[in-house]
Amino acid sequence: MVKLFIQNINNISINELNISKLSPYRYEKFNRIIDEKSKRQSLTAGLMLNEYISDKEIKLNEYGKPYVEDGTYFSLSHSGDYVALAVSDRYEVGCDIENLRDCEFSRMGKIVFTDNELSELESSGNKREKFFEFWTKKEAFIKCIGEGFHYSPKSLDLSGGKPYVIHNNIKHFFKEYMLTGYKIMICSQDTEYEKANLL
Repeated sequence: MVKLFIQNINNISINELNISKLSPYRYEKFNRIIDEKSKRQSLTAGLMLNEYISDKEIKLNEYGKPYVEDGTYFSLSHSGDYVALAVSDRYEVGCDIENLRDCEFSRMGKIVFTDNELSELESSGNKREKFFEFWTKKEAFIKCIGEGFHYSPKSLDLSGGKPYVIHNNIKHFFKEYMLTGYKIMICSQDTEYEKANLL
């Protein structure tokens, strides 16, 4: 079963007590960050890992995907005022949260979308919704399979409203959540989801 935890970073104080709770890896990462919002995102992510992954040692695979060796799978993402953490006890999981901001949708889409996806984007009555649907699905899928951008986003065609993709003969399903102004997408072989926990 996949559990999703969503934390507003403005509810987390940047103070010595919270900073002291970070793992050495997260502490080092936190200290390298300069701007306050990014520091708050990093601190929130570290505290969420402490809470929901506990004291398990987090390692990185060859592509930089974090994992633990006991069969707990997780994926972190942050955007704007929120950090999202997806946790599964059965299968790999990928998570992406995006603030539904304005951007040059067509220009950005040309970087990572297939021709079919670009065609759907251009003909869509809501380019923002369609853009972030494709974007979050691709991010979540790539995080799920753990290959980072060694896997080309353009090799994944999500046109036609597909609820899953097949990779290495395995179905990977998508689950969407919405917050006001944000889209959250999860990708996993799992099809069982707990109700999202907004912290």
